[in-house]
Amino acid sequence: MRSTLLSLLLGSAVLACLTFTETLPWLLEQTGTAVLLGLLLLSAVVLVLATRVAHHADELALKLGEPYGTLILTASAIVVELALIASTMTTGEQNPTLARDSMFAVLMIALTGVKGISIFLAAQEQVRQLDAPLSSASELASMNLSGSSTYLSLISAISVMALITPNFSQSTDAANFTTPVNVVLSVAAVGLYSVFLTYQTGTYRTLFTESAAQAKWLEGAAAESDRTIALLPSISLLGAGLLLLVLITESMGQLIETSITDLGLPNSMGGVLVGLLVLAPEALNAFQAASRGEVQRSLNTLYGSVLSTLCLTVPAVLLIGALIHTDVILGLDPLEMVLLGLTLFLVRPTSGRVTRLDGLVLLVIFFFWIALQLG
Repeated sequence: MRSTLLSLLLGSAVLACLTFTETLPWLLEQTGTAVLLGLLLLSAVVLVLATRVAHHADELALKLGEPYGTLILTASAIVVELALIASTMTTGEQNPTLARDSMFAVLMIALTGVKGISIFLAAQEQVRQLDAPLSSASELASMNLSGSSTYLSLISAISVMALITPNFSQSTDAANFTTPVNVVLSVAAVGLYSVFLTYQTGTYRTLFTESAAQAKWLEGAAAESDRTIALLPSISLLGAGLLLLVLITESMGQLIETSITDLGLPNSMGGVLVGLLVLAPEALNAFQAASRGEVQRSLNTLYGSVLSTLCLTVPAVLLIGALIHTDVILGLDPLEMVLLGLTLFLVRPTSGRVTRLDGLVLLVIFFFWIALQLG
């Protein structure tokens, strides 16, 4: 009965996507308000699908263990993001800063907004479970310091090379590099990410699992649960959800570009919208893990999404730009460079422990960034 219902729901979603695709040309010819309503409607569909993707990815993460579980969700994020960016770059008016804005938005949303909420939830869950005073219980929510530091070192290196150093390049007038330097940057990003995945799933796998103290606490919590997870149904439903998300991305890319143009919004809002849609499954998955006190798995999801975005999106958009003969501007504006530096400084762990105050500071930075986008 349940499998039949799920099949009907997936079939209905496919039919809705195909119908929307057929009516898209008509919608794009309407007023800015109509286009915006279409974008909001399709965004709601994406969020519903993201909820299901996050649920099944969470099931797989619990079944496979770390870091394999979150790698599945990370791979799904980069597929959706690349489809969105490629669609937007190759349709409508060319936006040379879309990739840069999207990568920066993913970085800010994940490292400040989603991480801030996740840390707050993890610390709160420990307080609730242990029924202890805040001063002693909130510090029990801990991360694997070595794994987190490794993630952030790679994120810092690639983000500075891709998003800051182009502003100081003397080989071009715009904030980008010449073709030979772009090739070197792309090879470095893909090569570094490939080596990292090899270490993460092999020699240094233990760096990306829960800390010893956290694992001991989680074992006690898991002992109270008798949860059975079926692997094949979760994989099938996750794949179906991701397929639908990719099918929607072409319409989303065109709607985002048209909405920004018709409503006179800043070009950076396109990147923010792409970042929000791309990170929806990861954010939900991170919240679910954090609410159970699984700090490292929550951080693995966020850091993995940011790292894959930086290492894989940069080469992809540079290749697309070369194929369609359009410049891709990577360098951030001065204010954004300051925010990036502040974010990278704040998220670098000084100890393995996290508290609700850590999450609050990151949320302040997130809302400040949102205010700058709207202002």
